[in-house]
Amino acid sequence: MLIEVLPSAGSPFLPYLEDKLVIIIDVLRTTSTMVTALANGCQSIVPVLTPEEALAKRLMIPGALLGGESQELRIEGFDLSNSPFDYVPEKVGGKRVIMSTTDGTRAIRAAAGAPYVWIASFLNLESIVHALFRKFEQERFLQGIVIFCAGKEERFDLSDTLCAGMLIDALGPDVELNDLGQAALMLYHMAEDNLVNVIRYSDHGRKLTSYGLERDVIYCSTPNILPIVPVLMDGEIVWLTEDLLD
Repeated sequence: MLIEVLPSAGSPFLPYLEDKLVIIIDVLRTTSTMVTALANGCQSIVPVLTPEEALAKRLMIPGALLGGESQELRIEGFDLSNSPFDYVPEKVGGKRVIMSTTDGTRAIRAAAGAPYVWIASFLNLESIVHALFRKFEQERFLQGIVIFCAGKEERFDLSDTLCAGMLIDALGPDVELNDLGQAALMLYHMAEDNLVNVIRYSDHGRKLTSYGLERDVIYCSTPNILPIVPVLMDGEIVWLTEDLLD
């Protein structure tokens, strides 16, 4: 199986996506928050590129909530930030959320031309792996996986790359990797026994901690606690149920 890893939402080169399954990773914090929101009963998440687009989109989706961040902080006038702890059942249960973030929603929109776009984080990685094996058994036209790390402001992000490495490791040895995929796997093997602390003291982890968001960093670095596979369908992110997978 061919696996290509991309470093950031600003990657100047995108591989051919029409026969690939794309996995978006933005550990701190967009994809972690999306996974949490859906696990807490959110109906769907609509990714957009800017706060202005989010406001315009809400006019077409009555009752939708606005969520996201700019420079890690809640956008003025929005209902929710980008913290997973904001997306509790009391707030998001049964609701659609329109979300704009600095990097994560950009990566999702950039990958929208692929036949399948899935949302991954440490929180749901095991479920992603199980679903991938089933999907590739069913869809013989698929030629590989593109792991699209959102990065941080168009730069390399350690937490995203470690998550990519953990995913590659879980898929087993019968994979063909690009250079960043090999690097991600090596970094994961170096850090796997101390994952939370490595991410906590990364540039991104330290920045969030400086804003009083260390709890977010620790939570988002915790593997395999939510058995959910979010997917992009018709412009919205929803929970992949058995009937959609088969």
